[in-house]
Amino acid sequence: MPKKSVSTQSWRNLINIDNVYSSDKQRQAFSLFTMIAIAIVVLTILVALNYKIYSPILTVSLIVVNITIICSTVYFVKTGKLEVVALISMLIVFIMCVALTYTGGNENTALYWLMFYPVVSFASLGVKYATWLGSCLLLCCTFILYGPDIGQVSYGDVEKSRFLAGFTLVFVFSFIGEYFRHRSHMNIAGITLEQTQDAYTDQLTGGANRRFITSHFLKLVDENPHEYLPFSILLLDLDNFKALNDTYGHDFGDTVLIEFTKLLESQFPSSAVKARYGGEEFVVILPNERSQQATKLADDFREYVSEYVILNSTKSRVVLTCSIGVAQVNNVAEYEKELKKADEFLYLAKEQGRNKVRSAHNKG
Repeated sequence: MPKKSVSTQSWRNLINIDNVYSSDKQRQAFSLFTMIAIAIVVLTILVALNYKIYSPILTVSLIVVNITIICSTVYFVKTGKLEVVALISMLIVFIMCVALTYTGGNENTALYWLMFYPVVSFASLGVKYATWLGSCLLLCCTFILYGPDIGQVSYGDVEKSRFLAGFTLVFVFSFIGEYFRHRSHMNIAGITLEQTQDAYTDQLTGGANRRFITSHFLKLVDENPHEYLPFSILLLDLDNFKALNDTYGHDFGDTVLIEFTKLLESQFPSSAVKARYGGEEFVVILPNERSQQATKLADDFREYVSEYVILNSTKSRVVLTCSIGVAQVNNVAEYEKELKKADEFLYLAKEQGRNKVRSAHNKG
C-alpha cells in the first residue's frame, strides 16, 4: 500500500473550543450594539433639535454617521461579520468625533462626547485596532486644539488641557483593562483546549480515543455535513492479540498497540480520523468516501500490516495481522447503526479465518 502524506496531529486540528471564544464574541457584540443603539437615538435627537444651530458640516456628518451605522447593523444581521461591522462603525464614529471637535458642536460642548470613544472601541474592537484608532483620534484632536487655525472653533486653554488629560487617562486605562483581560481570556482558552485535547487522547498510543469520535467529531459532521458525508467506518481488530500478550508480555502488547497506531497514521490519508476504540480495537473514519472504495483501502492496509514485522524483546520477528469490518454512514443519525454493522462484518471476518476485510461488497 503506498505511503500517504500525513500529520500525526491531524485529528487534534479538528478539536475546537468555540464555546469559549463565542462568549467573548458575545461580549464584543453586546458592547458594539449597545453603543450603536445609543448613538442612533442620541444623534437623531441632536440633529432634530439642533440642525438650525449646528454648522452644515456637523449636521451632514451626523446624518451620514447615523445612516452608515444603521446600514452596518443590517449588514451584520445578513452576514454575521462582527469584526468588519465593528471596524466600520468605529471608523465612522472616529470621523464624527473629529468633526465634533472641529465644529465644537452646540456651545462648544463637543469634547465631552469624545470621552466614551476609548472605552467602546477597546470593548468592541480589541487591543490592536482600538489602540490605533484611539491614538489617531488623540493626535487629530491635539492638532485641532493646538494646531494652526484652519477654521476650527476656539476652545479655552483650561478646557483643552483638561480634555486631553482626561481623554489620555481613559485611553490608557481602557488599554490596560482590555490588554490584561485579553491575555487572561487567551490563557483560559489555552488551558481549556489542552484539557479538551487530553480528554480526547488515548493515553497509551497518543492517538484519538472513542470519546473524540462520539463527543466531538460527530458534532462537527452534524454542523458541516457537506464536508464529511457520506463517510465510511473501518472497524479494525488485531488478530490473536491475547495470545501475543500471553506469549510476550503486556509490555510487548503495549508496543504492538503503539506501532499499530503509527501504521494507521502513516497508511491512511491525513483527512481520515483514526482512534483507538478500546483494547485492541481501532476505528478509522474516511470522510467523503463510500464503502466500496473504503473496502479497497481497508484491504490494502490489511495486506500492508500482514507484511509488517515487529521485533520483540529477544529480537525475534513477530508478524501482525488484523481483521476489518466496513460500513457507510450517510447521515449522523445512522452512525450507531452503521457502527454495529461494521462490527458485524468484523465478526464475520474473524469467523472466516481472520486477516480479512468484510463489508456489504464482499460478504463471502
